[in-house]
Amino acid sequence: MSLNQSEIFEWLDRANLGECPPLWVIQYLLDSKYYASMRATISKFEKQWNISVVNYQVQKFSEALFTAVRGASRREDIAMRSKARLLRMEKLKMASLVGENPGFDFLLSCWNDDPALQIVINKLLAKFPQWGIAIVDGVLVKWNE
Repeated sequence: MSLNQSEIFEWLDRANLGECPPLWVIQYLLDSKYYASMRATISKFEKQWNISVVNYQVQKFSEALFTAVRGASRREDIAMRSKARLLRMEKLKMASLVGENPGFDFLLSCWNDDPALQIVINKLLAKFPQWGIAIVDGVLVKWNE
């Protein structure tokens, strides 16, 4: 997906007023020459919007299980991520079995947070094109919008 100049400025203005753009819009702006402006706005509203930017990738803060606790040891962080992966994998397996879309936001959080799950998601999207979700240049997008 792409945005024209007026859409870019509209989203930047709305974001500066506190309205959280869709994650794909935020990522689009972070990947563009508007990175600094979007990053400054995110810094101002990230707690309110419940998002963070890690390695230039925007992601929703997940439940406490998926979030590294400040001060937690590396071992605890690895254990939490491992448990999160198991729970996410279970939900993705169920989606594959019943054909029910687990939701774009869930798929996006898995995609952005865990490279191992990208393989599973890639297979799911190939199996269920009717979900209207695609991978474009390594980014998960809703293609029916």
